[in-house]
Amino acid sequence: MFGLYPAGPNWVRTFALGECSSRDLQKSLGDLAGFTAAIQHQPFGQHRGAVLAQSGQTLLLIATTPGAFEIAVTPTVEMQHLLWSYQEGYASQWSTAEIRSLTGYSGWSELLTNARREFSRVCDQVAAALDGTLQAPHGANASADLNEPFPNEDDDAFYSQMAAMSASMSVSEDLSCGL
Repeated sequence: MFGLYPAGPNWVRTFALGECSSRDLQKSLGDLAGFTAAIQHQPFGQHRGAVLAQSGQTLLLIATTPGAFEIAVTPTVEMQHLLWSYQEGYASQWSTAEIRSLTGYSGWSELLTNARREFSRVCDQVAAALDGTLQAPHGANASADLNEPFPNEDDDAFYSQMAAMSASMSVSEDLSCGL
C-alpha cells in the first residue's frame, strides 16, 4: 500500500492497525511517547500514506487507500532525500553546514547513527502502542502543571536577599557609562 520511499525498504516498517483506532493510536503516542499529532497531510503524494503523528524526523503514516488498515513508520521527506543521497554515493553533495541546517547533526556519521536510533525507537513505540503496552518513560512527570509558578516566585527570603545585595552595591552618581 505505501510503496517504496526514496530511502529504500530498510527505512519503512509497516504494521497492521488491528483493533486500535487511528485516533486512539495517535492519542496514545502523543500522551505517552511525546509524538506530535498531525493533520493527515500526504507528504509523499496521494495514496502513499497520510501523516498521523511525528516524532523528531520520523513519521507515522496511515493508509489512505479505502479498506486498508495499515500504518507505516518512515523518515520525513527531507531525511529520506538525505538517506537516499548517502546510499547512492551522493553524500559529498551535502556540506556539513547543510546537514546541520537540515537535521541539527554535525555530519553524516552523527546523522546516520541518530536516524537509525530514532527509527528503531519509533518502531518500538508504535508496536507497543498497538499492543497496549506503551508506557510513559520512567522519570517523566506526567502530572507536571505548565502553569505552576517557579519555586522562588513568591519567596520573601529570596527578594530580601536580592534587595540586600542591591543595597550593598553603591554606585557613584558621577560614574559615566562610557558613552
